Amino acid sequence: MESALAEGIVKSLSVSRSRNEPLARLNTFSERDWRQTLPWLDDSGLALYLLERVNRSSSPRPLPAEIKACLRRNLASNQERGAAMKAEFGALNRRFEEAGVEYAVLKGFALIPEFCADAALRSQYDYDYLVPPGSVSLAQHTLQAAGYSQKVKSPGREKQGESLFVAQPLSLPSADENFYSAHLSRSVELHLSLWESHRDMIDVEIPGDALKRRRWANWDGLQFPVLAEDDALLFQTLHAFAHIVDYWCRPSCFLEIAYSLARRHSDRAFWDQFRLRVGNHKNLAQIVGLVFSIAVELFEAPIPAEVNTWLAETVPASLPLWVRQYGRRWALARFPGSKLSLFVHREFIDDRDAWREVLWGRLFPFHRPARVVESVDSSLSSRWRTSWDHGRFVFSRLKHHLNALLGYSWELPRWKRTADRLQRGDY
Repeated sequence: MESALAEGIVKSLSVSRSRNEPLARLNTFSERDWRQTLPWLDDSGLALYLLERVNRSSSPRPLPAEIKACLRRNLASNQERGAAMKAEFGALNRRFEEAGVEYAVLKGFALIPEFCADAALRSQYDYDYLVPPGSVSLAQHTLQAAGYSQKVKSPGREKQGESLFVAQPLSLPSADENFYSAHLSRSVELHLSLWESHRDMIDVEIPGDALKRRRWANWDGLQFPVLAEDDALLFQTLHAFAHIVDYWCRPSCFLEIAYSLARRHSDRAFWDQFRLRVGNHKNLAQIVGLVFSIAVELFEAPIPAEVNTWLAETVPASLPLWVRQYGRRWALARFPGSKLSLFVHREFIDDRDAWREVLWGRLFPFHRPARVVESVDSSLSSRWRTSWDHGRFVFSRLKHHLNALLGYSWELPRWKRTADRLQRGDY
């Protein structure tokens, strides 16, 4: 990846200032730079947002012609995928409603237009539903009757209170497909709460009445229940934080939060209500402050002055300090990310013994990785290719964990010195 190009792309997607100047600078990069950066651009979720920004810009040819043509092909594929997912999404909602399942849609199409102006620009691979404990069994049976089967998300990382269903074996794209293809398998996740209890040993108190406060959304001919506007922002923030402690989060997640913050910047009533929802719930304001700080660092999200003051009074100084010191570097890392976020994770665990258990499990994850699944009637060559791909995947994961361990160990003394200076009041 050409890191300077990745930086330029992020700057060109700012939600607060003119983008023409950083867009114009993108034409200083060669086509080779762009090709090296394309895998990161796809993983980041920013590719189609960049294309949309370029199409609206007056800057002369910020992208090489071949790169722009590639992004246009991906947009066409994503539009086809979006149409297929819309039909599938509508069918899932109807099944839940006919079965009497109480639910609210999380993420996905529920984010339009509050977090994204156009669904065709988003990278979306699953459907997420919030259901009450009393409806989870009915929701599971409804999905199974529709042909979905329940799966474990990842060996060794099962989440309490969260269920994953797939309609077909999960698979990677074939050589003639990409991650925008309509043929990639999609999953359904059932959530019992906005935050899974004690996830990663981080205890977060959240409002328990999100389903009671749900509202109906109208999007592209579909009607479906979604979270109240303040709870939607709260969930997106928690969702981003969950990925932070898992080492990697799509930068597009922070772009969508920044976009929502810009839309809501002058809505005083909304921010008053949002602050009431966060209230004195344990760790919640700290998570909000951290995620908002990353959105500011990457995409210059505008935060109302009174919200900044509130967060400054409630968020420990170590979190915005981490964002200034590591946030951009961490956010622009290639998937599967950077273990520098362990410094953040530590801030949310008070018990030393619990932290040692978390740290050991994160630095030395000995469980087997999730396996790509082939159907039982696949050919011998297909099964051999799947085994080969799985072997390469296992090797890449081992390489990642070794490099991440070395990076964490190298930065640990520096971070401790920084934290000590912060405690002494040197910052």
